[in-house]
Formats: sequence, C-alpha cells, structure tokens
Amino acid sequence: MSRTGIRNLVIMLALAGLVFVSQRTFLAVAFSLNRIITVLFLVAIVVFAYQYFRANELAWFVIPSWQRKIIIACGIGIAALVLFGFPLLAPIITSLGVLALIAVLAVVIIWIIRESRRFR
Repeated sequence: MSRTGIRNLVIMLALAGLVFVSQRTFLAVAFSLNRIITVLFLVAIVVFAYQYFRANELAWFVIPSWQRKIIIACGIGIAALVLFGFPLLAPIITSLGVLALIAVLAVVIIWIIRESRRFR
C-alpha cells in the first residue's frame, strides 16, 4: 500500500470515528473525564495536606485545638464543595460563587496557619 492509500484510509477511519462518536457519547466521555480529573485533584490536595503535616508536625500541635478543628472542617468543606458544590448550588449561585466559597475556606486555613506562626 502506498503512502497516499494509507493517508486516505486514515482519513476515512477518522471520519467514521467522528460519526461513531455521537454527541451523547461525547458528553458522557467528557463528564467521566471531568469526574476523573476532580478525583485526581482531591487526591492531590490530600497528599499535599499529608506531606505538609508530616513536614510541620510540631507546628500542628502549636495551633490551639479549636483552630485545628476549624482547619479540618474547612478542608472537608473544600472537598465537599469540589465534589458536590457545583451541581447542588447551581440553582442558587453560579460556578464562580462556588469557587469563591472554596477560596474563602482556603483563606481561612491559610490565615489560621499564619497566625499560629506569629510571635506575641
């Protein structure tokens, strides 16, 4: 088979593949990829938090108990918003609002950690 014949065969197979992949199938694949990326993002956040804790284990115990509980609650809140916030809160606030809530929880965590490192 010549190069032209192989090229024409690839073009025909690509067109057949486009016909085969309908809009419904494409949306299902896109939704699945979105969920996979979301889970990988959450796993990355958990791994980062664990590594940060292992690197600063003594600093964690300097933070008062009630602030540690707030940090854990904010972390769980971020995970819940990433997983369920967009579909549940879509009728009430936009996606940008959900991202703003996630940012507020992240800022609370950062603020508590920075305040625990200040000398008084």
